[in-house]
Amino acid sequence: MTSTPETRRRRRGGAVLAALALIALTPPLLAAQEGASAMLEQGREALRRGDGLAAEVALRRAREAGIEQGEISALMGEAYLQQGDYADARRWLAEGYFAPDQRVHGFHMLARLEMAEGNLDAAASAFARALEGNPGTAEIWVDLGRLRYRAGQHHQALTAAEEALRRNGEDPRALEFRGQIARDADGLLAALPWFEKGLKSAPDDLSLLGEYAATLGEAGRAKDMLRITRRMIELDPENPRAFYLQAVLAARAGDYMLARRLLARTQDRFDEVPAAMMLEGVLEMRAENWALAVDVLDRLARSQPDNQRAALLLGRAMLENGDASEVIARYGPSVARGDASPYVLMLVARAHEVLGNRAAAAPLLDRAASPPSASIVPLALGEAGELALFRWGGDLDRLDGAVPRVRQLLAAGNVAEAQAYVTRLGARFAGSADIEVLSGDVALAGRDAARALMLYSNAAQVRRSLSLTQRMVAALRMQGRDAEGRALLAAYLVQHPQDGDAALALGYMQADAGEWNRAEPLLRFAREQRDGGGRDPVLFATLADAALRRGGAGEALADAETGFAAQRTNRRATLTLARVLENAGRKDAATALLEKTRKLPGG
Repeated sequence: MTSTPETRRRRRGGAVLAALALIALTPPLLAAQEGASAMLEQGREALRRGDGLAAEVALRRAREAGIEQGEISALMGEAYLQQGDYADARRWLAEGYFAPDQRVHGFHMLARLEMAEGNLDAAASAFARALEGNPGTAEIWVDLGRLRYRAGQHHQALTAAEEALRRNGEDPRALEFRGQIARDADGLLAALPWFEKGLKSAPDDLSLLGEYAATLGEAGRAKDMLRITRRMIELDPENPRAFYLQAVLAARAGDYMLARRLLARTQDRFDEVPAAMMLEGVLEMRAENWALAVDVLDRLARSQPDNQRAALLLGRAMLENGDASEVIARYGPSVARGDASPYVLMLVARAHEVLGNRAAAAPLLDRAASPPSASIVPLALGEAGELALFRWGGDLDRLDGAVPRVRQLLAAGNVAEAQAYVTRLGARFAGSADIEVLSGDVALAGRDAARALMLYSNAAQVRRSLSLTQRMVAALRMQGRDAEGRALLAAYLVQHPQDGDAALALGYMQADAGEWNRAEPLLRFAREQRDGGGRDPVLFATLADAALRRGGAGEALADAETGFAAQRTNRRATLTLARVLENAGRKDAATALLEKTRKLPGG
């Protein structure tokens, strides 16, 4: 059942009456705690436990016993915030009527309320009032840092996280926030010590336990993750995050039925969380519930317009659901560009075939089979970017609409216009890592690799994704610093040891450098991480080359045949199979394949 403010209010009202009745029926307890000060302290203790309802009851009694409103306004506002009742919280907080010793806490709670309701400017004003004439607490600086991060002020958020630790280096929320930033900027393994330090002082803190478990899972430490989630369930038998994390673990292990059951136990609390939406979409696809997969992935792609994987999974689900016309409508603009990925070319080609239009499908299939572009500048708008423009309709005042706009300008070669645009964005969104990445893209497109690398490195101080790392590698390669690029990508992989895409990219780079002994283990790991390699003919062809070079003729033939079967019109896969067959002494078969390559695109 969906919980609304009204239903929460009714439930709370009944619970409050019951609690008051219980107090009335226990005169010894009341006698032990009589007096306004005792009830006020009881309310504070309930807030420290996170029991907003009990706090509300105690604070009402304190008010009835004569405590002034200014003494309890901040506390009562916090009590309602803990219950998710923003309307009643505003009644106590909005006027700013706080006793002098409650003023900092009161404006802090008002800032939390404004953040919860999405009023970021009002929240910033409330934080400013909370910090007037005082250095603030660790708790205030953590919340201010989270506000800045949401507002796109990423570097200012890092400053706030460090200030929180200066205020209290043992504070669980400060350590949690610093660990989250470390995870984004430095990697999974770098984040773990922050969470571990927090858990030393607060071993039963569910929020810290959740962050720790999630990071362990991403780092491939499944047993440790399971142990932590079981501890979370011991502390809170209905904890939705613990069940979500266990669902992720089950999906990674290939137990999709268990993953679905565990996800159902999250009580819909993760319905709008992007990672959970992706998991749900994948699980629905595994169950061939294509309509349900389309529904959740469409919501995800629209909420995260730069999420390339979500966009491509959505396309496949739409096609399987019989929405071929919609696939062409949404992804058609992508295939008009020269940098369209083979996957999206195949996707739109299949959609045309479903509609019986083989003439439209044929050139797309030819392009999908052509060798990939040798460009090292990853500036394409991408299929996800097309969905962003589809969503916002050219509203360039929004940052999530500005990202695809800049990429579109670069794809069209309008570097000067793109530079002017990112300059305006930089003035508006000062401290944004997103704008630094976009500015780096513009610099790279203008062949200013040194400036691009500087901008990318600045952004990486607060958020270093694989995409950003690959951009930094591109800037290094443009300067002829290929070895440094490989080292940078290898460092990323150390911190994200389960990232198959990072392993694939590094494997290809090592192969290009002739480092086949290093390339092959990376590529085989990437194949396993990417669901057995899927139907990637280039990956299997490269694996065949690696096996052939070390004398593994049997493995080379198996990989080459798999790559050729995946896409018989792929020139690279065909040439590799011919070479492997010739090495095996099957010259007639090799000659026939070589003859075939003359008719393929690029021949």
